[in-house]
Amino acid sequence: MGPIWNKQDLAEFQKRGWRESDATLQLEQLMRGCAAAKVIDSCSLGSGIAALNVEERNRALEEAGLARRQRCMRFIPASGAASRMFSMLRGELPRTLLDRLNQDILEFPFWSEKDHQDLSAMPLEERGQEGARRMLDSVNGWSHLPKGMIPFHRYLDGQKRNSFEEHILEWSLWMDGAPVHFTVPADFEEAIRTNFDHSNHITTSIQFGYTDTLALDLNANEVVREESGKLLFRPGGHGALLENLNQVAQNADYVFIRNIDNVVPKGKMEARNEEQAVLLGICRMRTTERNLLIAKAEAKAEGWRKECLVWLEQFDQSIGDDASDDEILRRLDCPIRVAGMVKNEGKPGGGPFWVERSDGAIVPAIVESAELPGEFLGKGSHFNPVDLVCSTQNAAGNPYDLNQFSDASSYFTATKDWNGKKIRILERPGLWNGGMANWLTQFIEMPPSTFAPVKTVLDLLDPQRRKDCK
Repeated sequence: MGPIWNKQDLAEFQKRGWRESDATLQLEQLMRGCAAAKVIDSCSLGSGIAALNVEERNRALEEAGLARRQRCMRFIPASGAASRMFSMLRGELPRTLLDRLNQDILEFPFWSEKDHQDLSAMPLEERGQEGARRMLDSVNGWSHLPKGMIPFHRYLDGQKRNSFEEHILEWSLWMDGAPVHFTVPADFEEAIRTNFDHSNHITTSIQFGYTDTLALDLNANEVVREESGKLLFRPGGHGALLENLNQVAQNADYVFIRNIDNVVPKGKMEARNEEQAVLLGICRMRTTERNLLIAKAEAKAEGWRKECLVWLEQFDQSIGDDASDDEILRRLDCPIRVAGMVKNEGKPGGGPFWVERSDGAIVPAIVESAELPGEFLGKGSHFNPVDLVCSTQNAAGNPYDLNQFSDASSYFTATKDWNGKKIRILERPGLWNGGMANWLTQFIEMPPSTFAPVKTVLDLLDPQRRKDCK
């Protein structure tokens, strides 16, 4: 028997557009926990990941030139707070960390002129502790802000640019005037908009309320409630942004996706845009090929089945001669994503693996560490930097409903402390994980230089990053 929800609960469900059964399903998922992905093998060069030769790369760049005449846009999830970026500064600082802060504290790019003067005037051995205190200050510090609002780079002329500004600049150097969309936290949306000079091609959205999720009290084995008795609702992870993507993709042929913290100084942007062009060119080629095959399948052209099956093998190892005509067409008629992958150098996060989907298809997929079976942990040869080009229109030129290609069973759960309680939280299928489970996926090897994330505040002290700002 399902849980008995009270009137206040039902009113909250209605406000979010939920049915009672939606809440009950979430509670069941929380009690069950998430299952490991059905991983068959890691992707590698020649098996799920392509390394382009000079000829292939040049062809991709030619195709990108044609694709630029179509509707291109960038989509950047930027709802995340910077709290984790500064978490190492909380509590008593280890001696090694304190020594580094004492030595390099003045090099952080976000200090105001007054902060810089104050810290410069202090004895060297006091600077690190005071700098950490200022970063964590709940009013004038940085840790309570969205990550995109923190200046990541300071140039020789004294100009400071945050991640929003660097993303916009990089995109404009290649796709001047093309749309850019950021998903942002509601409380900071107006403040973030001040970075954009009221540009019409730059838009924002916030996470839809219906994508919130419930939580489970692991000790009481019941749904978590606040002191008032109201249910605790939490954001549903980056997979909750699938609807934001779905809406902006209605007016785009190609959507580029990259994380807010993956930015480079201006001097590196041209080289990184060339790698983006390669991904775009490959995506256009695959889209053109798919559309031609769909036309042949619908017309029952001579030899269409074999041609389609051969093409689909790069996306699905399980497809065979016994597939029905309808099944072949269903596998073809999907959105396409081309994702850049970099060689794994010990970075945390997801990677490319061959997985078995719930429908039995064996496909290349981006799998997070939390989803990996134990025997595959640390086994991937490549890392997912979240650098995707997505083709979101069907062969007739109409937008796909991207929600139809998500795998609802690929949700995440995690354990957290909340008000002294140990709770299990629920996240919707990740945007580039289960959210794109039924897309046609191709992985392309990219140079590591394309990946420049800021995961902790110390990443801003990276010598190469600082040198590139000179």
